[in-house]
Amino acid sequence: MILLALMPCLPSSTVKASVDDPPEGIPIGLEGLPPLHPRSIAPKCYYEDGYVYVIAESSVTSISGTVTRLSDNAQWSDSSTGCMLQIAVPTDPATYRLTLTLSDGSAYYGDYTLF
Repeated sequence: MILLALMPCLPSSTVKASVDDPPEGIPIGLEGLPPLHPRSIAPKCYYEDGYVYVIAESSVTSISGTVTRLSDNAQWSDSSTGCMLQIAVPTDPATYRLTLTLSDGSAYYGDYTLF
């Protein structure tokens, strides 16, 4: 009980650090496709263990995403009604392109390579 009472006394920087830590997977850098909305902020994206993860700002109400294997144009798609998206993708060595559309109409793309 005393421990619970002291928890608010912990510095907020310790709690914030764990939220801001980068993911452990392969980061996917995004480029915006015109026209970009002035207030649109590119989501954070990464690949890890057979999944592509997309994390956008809380103001994003939906995300649609497609991953394309560039060697044969095979595609995997999914969408969400929130600010996070997870797409199941293959683990085969290749280069893949992620394309996204956010609820505000902004579109992004980024490539990642598995070895």
